[in-house]
Amino acid sequence: MSRSFLALQGTASHFFLRLAQALVQRHHSVRRINFCGGDLLYAGETDSVNFTGRKTDLSAWYSDILDGGRYSDVLLFGDCRAIHLPLHPIAERLGVRVHVFEEGYVRPNWLTLERHGVNGRSLMPRDPSWYKEHRVPAPLAGRPTGYNLYERAWHDIRYRMANMYFASRFPGYESHRPHNGVKEYAALATRFARQKRHRVEAAHLTTRILDAKRAYFLFPLQLNSDSQIVVHSPFGSVREAIECVMRSFAQHAPVDTSLLIKNHPLDTGLVEYRGFAQALAMTLDMADRLVFLEDGHLPTLLEHARGVVVVNSTVGLSALHHRRPLIALGKAVYDMPGMTWQGGLDDFWLGATLPDMNLYYTFLDYVIHHTQINGDFYTKTGIAMAVEGAVHRLEAAAHA
Repeated sequence: MSRSFLALQGTASHFFLRLAQALVQRHHSVRRINFCGGDLLYAGETDSVNFTGRKTDLSAWYSDILDGGRYSDVLLFGDCRAIHLPLHPIAERLGVRVHVFEEGYVRPNWLTLERHGVNGRSLMPRDPSWYKEHRVPAPLAGRPTGYNLYERAWHDIRYRMANMYFASRFPGYESHRPHNGVKEYAALATRFARQKRHRVEAAHLTTRILDAKRAYFLFPLQLNSDSQIVVHSPFGSVREAIECVMRSFAQHAPVDTSLLIKNHPLDTGLVEYRGFAQALAMTLDMADRLVFLEDGHLPTLLEHARGVVVVNSTVGLSALHHRRPLIALGKAVYDMPGMTWQGGLDDFWLGATLPDMNLYYTFLDYVIHHTQINGDFYTKTGIAMAVEGAVHRLEAAAHA
């Protein structure tokens, strides 16, 4: 049975264009909404319409465009973007299926596609017994997609340049990104220029702490603008999260342990964390117990950690894969008894327990089977793989 898809904002790449083309080839209809110049650029020849109003106009606009049953399904990337938030209650009221794409829960080589929402809005149960009762066969290993950061950056640059070029056609558009592209890429260029130094420094510090056999807890940071922090956590910023973790560690962690804070690999440096953490460590009298890494080999750091603290990063699943005690301070799909510490942070440092690996693998099999698609959003090979998997999943959703 043919379906009618309304595609809202997608990735800064050709993924939504290729997906639309594939759906049309299978006799579905697709109309795309362009909210900015980048959307217009990557819409290509897809049937599309420009939204040129303001965020405050969106609720009425979505109601009008969805009313009357013209669309059976909505596609979007990032369910917490301001341009998407007004859609959810309207689609639910009208019985329109919403399909949300996001970066993969499982990394690398996977992306996420869920009905209703992802991350903190995901409808996946948080009851471990549910997964034990709904076991699925172990999935095949994902094929490499050829993903690389440079291709992703090139798409992002093109998207932002188109935003500037066509700005007059979308006067009410406000990006979900907190800084303009020029500022962010200037900061990233500075960071990449220091990358070799950061890598050498991280390797040296990692070797030193492992050779000393000093126990440590690992706290990997997330991006400050990520909806996982902004929407699905109790913190207003990554700095707030750092302060919360460090104050708890200083007061309650064993005195013979260290705290390793690892920065996110895509952090722009526009918000300074190292100096902030080091100054706070002096105040908390734990300067000799803090190690701040701008780089580092994450599997090695996870493998030897006494425990791992995350807000709600997908690194949490990697920590479980390495059989590390884990606490999630925000909303996370994997935060449930048996996998994460269910007590408070202050008690985690002494009371953390190992995860139930049988539960973890049962949960992982379910997540991959029901929410993950082998592919990526940015490379030619990865997009082709992702489109094939997404079309299959979307068509199956009509019968679910």
